[in-house]
Amino acid sequence: MQLSQTTSRKLAAARDLLAVAAFCAAVFYGGRAFINSPYLQKERVTQREAAADIETFFRLAAETRPAPAAGETGPDLRALKAAAHAEAEARLDEFKRVTVRDLAFILYRAAAAFGESETRLLWQPRRKYRDPELKFPPFTAEYREGKFFIRRAADPALTGAELLQINGVASKDYIRPALERISGETPALRAWLFCRDQAFWWEFAALVAADKPLEIKARTGPGKTLARRAAPVTAGEFRRLSDRHAPQHKMIYSQSKLAWLQVYDLEASRNARRFNEFFFGEARTKGAQVLVLDLREAAVGERKEADRLAALITGFRSGTPAAKAFLLIGPGTGPAAAYLAARFRELGAGEILGGETGGTPAYFGDPETFTLPASGLKFSVASRRYPYPVSRPGGVPPDTVLTAELLRPFKGDLKAYIMKRTGVSAK
Repeated sequence: MQLSQTTSRKLAAARDLLAVAAFCAAVFYGGRAFINSPYLQKERVTQREAAADIETFFRLAAETRPAPAAGETGPDLRALKAAAHAEAEARLDEFKRVTVRDLAFILYRAAAAFGESETRLLWQPRRKYRDPELKFPPFTAEYREGKFFIRRAADPALTGAELLQINGVASKDYIRPALERISGETPALRAWLFCRDQAFWWEFAALVAADKPLEIKARTGPGKTLARRAAPVTAGEFRRLSDRHAPQHKMIYSQSKLAWLQVYDLEASRNARRFNEFFFGEARTKGAQVLVLDLREAAVGERKEADRLAALITGFRSGTPAAKAFLLIGPGTGPAAAYLAARFRELGAGEILGGETGGTPAYFGDPETFTLPASGLKFSVASRRYPYPVSRPGGVPPDTVLTAELLRPFKGDLKAYIMKRTGVSAK
């Protein structure tokens, strides 16, 4: 079909307008990304600028975060601010300046003192995996059952062992400079978050001296204590020991009638809603009789999405009367996911397995993000309180605690353990 000259001119004009709009968007977003890139971050601020940023941080935190409820005590902002000013002054160089990194280190601790996940600093330095400096341990850590374990190590004998001491200091005390700067509702969640982001925390908190070997004491499964002296490693070598997280995924085993959903966050987005709705629809279509929602790494999220998932679980159970549902929780289960676990128990939707949640069902959420004017440091502050009955303080405990001993007859296979409990063949 041949277009008229008028229609052709209109289409050409629309094409040109779209091209101009696309160019402007590329310039705007590309320029903003370049300006905000780590390469252009300020390295130092003056004493006056650092003091002004500290004042701004605490003013915005006080204005944004809801006040404690009756009977609750919040952080002592006056004492925290005074401590931040004193530490910034102690870190001044000969020109009365403080590095942005040091200011971030100070404010990480101030944000963590609020005792919840959403009031936190968002700044991180650019990763330098080719840095030859030896400032990482020759192992990666994981947190479970209230203890730190060595997940992977350059020395195979240490892999899987409980990390008892580093340089003669108990593991929790050794990494305390990092733990006290991690925002979270409970010590368990902060410990888990340290392990999740340990590539950042080992270096940022300067936990490893580059010129000294590490004296490591660990306990293996049979109870044998190992003592090792090991040299620190580079960022690249540490990276090879680290796990890489997979994206959110689902697994539906038609033969065993099992539907398994791994949830890494409870983001209230259109994509998340569609993904979850499709998963439950597919599970019904394929005749799943066992539903498993794994929330053990869902450290962040929103209550809106937790309510949606609770409704989907209820709908699945009502549409499949014989179905059994399990919720997996642990120290990495953040506040929104902990709320979902509490709702799951209230609804009598199924059984909760794992360890106590690191997050609490009563929490502060809906963070607002700010940028400090002098240093450019970004941080978020919770703007809303999500209460929960006082009768449920702390994290949500499981119905059954999953331990290594419990899973040993199944060779650590959690899927086989669940299938055994349901009486369904694990094919």
